[in-house]
Amino acid sequence: MNAMEQCPVCGKRGIFKQVCYDPTAVFYECPVCGRYEYSMENNAYEELDYNELAPFLFYEGFRNQQGRVEHRYYSTKSREWCDTYTVEFRNDNNIAEMPVHMDQKIISLWFPKSFSQKVDMILIKLNELTEFVGQEIKLDIPSLLSCMFVRRFKLDNRETVEDKELVKQALYMTSYLFEIGYVKGINCINGDVSRADSYYGEISITPKGYDRIDQLQQRDNDGKDVLVAMRFGSETLKLREAIREGIFEAGYHAIFIDEVEHNGFITPELLSRINKSRFVVVDLTHRNNGAYFEEGYAMGLGKTVIQLCKKGVELHFDIAQINTIMWEDEKDIPLRLKNRIEATIK
Repeated sequence: MNAMEQCPVCGKRGIFKQVCYDPTAVFYECPVCGRYEYSMENNAYEELDYNELAPFLFYEGFRNQQGRVEHRYYSTKSREWCDTYTVEFRNDNNIAEMPVHMDQKIISLWFPKSFSQKVDMILIKLNELTEFVGQEIKLDIPSLLSCMFVRRFKLDNRETVEDKELVKQALYMTSYLFEIGYVKGINCINGDVSRADSYYGEISITPKGYDRIDQLQQRDNDGKDVLVAMRFGSETLKLREAIREGIFEAGYHAIFIDEVEHNGFITPELLSRINKSRFVVVDLTHRNNGAYFEEGYAMGLGKTVIQLCKKGVELHFDIAQINTIMWEDEKDIPLRLKNRIEATIK
């Protein structure tokens, strides 16, 4: 059953809602939050912090863009379920969509921990929303609130904050962007914030703002995202989870290339993900050409690359001299990878 409803995360009206074949799951497609699914089969749904979830989906959500059909969507179903369906999708086994697991741990790792981090992320996002330098930006109110990391819900319960308080939070952040000279234009909300046709702006990024963006894009990313390159399939699910666990235990968020890449091709999004990653983890056990390419690209950017390979596999001579975690059993990987990360990433 399909319906047009209000987004339960950001409040955008008139979004697409679908009750799936699975009676425990509901799928949403929102222009602000992207494509996501709630599943009641576990308690991951109940544990979500909506004050962090709304910005996470605005910044990281999956959306159809410029004629490109987006197959990925975030799901609160178990990681194992999402990984299994991802493999089926990659193998063209009549699976139309590709779920990407999300839970509160993943969201909290992503969420900025300081005011300055929020400011930098806002500036980068505003740049992503433009097609050319100096373009004016208008944001509908749900997008504005998510972009500015506004807390929509009271801390002690899920009651919504009053509209005037939401506006106050949002304009505090935008006023700071004006004050430090990163943006210019009209710093106000046009119309009643409760109306669907109200919007913020118009603003544009200043030369000083673009200079800051250049600095952020050129320096090593100090975030928590770590791109993982490896072969993906049912035979590597244990390896995948072992790598994910090691990265998580070290305090980082693993992003797997099959959650980024489309149709087996190297895409601008994939290259951008490598560029934004704090470091890159590569498993070369299966000698797939894609992993070699991604490792080389990351090294060319000056990124730290942590290399893994199963014992007995001969590495390509170009990278054989690199200090590699040689593993025999997947269960040994989490601790060894965690220790390597803590020893090499400062």
